[in-house]
Amino acid sequence: MSAHEPAIGLPLTALDGLEPVYAPPVRTAASSAEEERRRRRMISNRESARRSRQRKQRQLEGLRLEANRLGSQNRGLADRLGALSYYSALFRRENARLRDESAALGRRLGDIRRAALWWRLVRMPQMDALRRLC
Repeated sequence: MSAHEPAIGLPLTALDGLEPVYAPPVRTAASSAEEERRRRRMISNRESARRSRQRKQRQLEGLRLEANRLGSQNRGLADRLGALSYYSALFRRENARLRDESAALGRRLGDIRRAALWWRLVRMPQMDALRRLC
């Protein structure tokens, strides 16, 4: 750089005392290639961000569908559980009734067996004696 050439981007002072003037930056092939790389990188980044947003949107939609499916499945299972609980209570009541009935029949059968045994032990000899008398 000579004494009369200003550095790039530095103000030039006019000899007549006017305000300083800024020289435009000099474009070289290297800076042009650098700008082109930056421009391509910016486009690539934008495209990558767009793909990322689309992927996120697809994932979100998939999660929404899964949540709806699971909610529906949960409601179905809750309905089924309610029906099974109802029938379980119904069967428990019926089993309790049958157990009570079985216990009553068992007591009745025991009473009948005791009566039959008493009849054989006590009444039969008396009946045999009466038959012999007649």
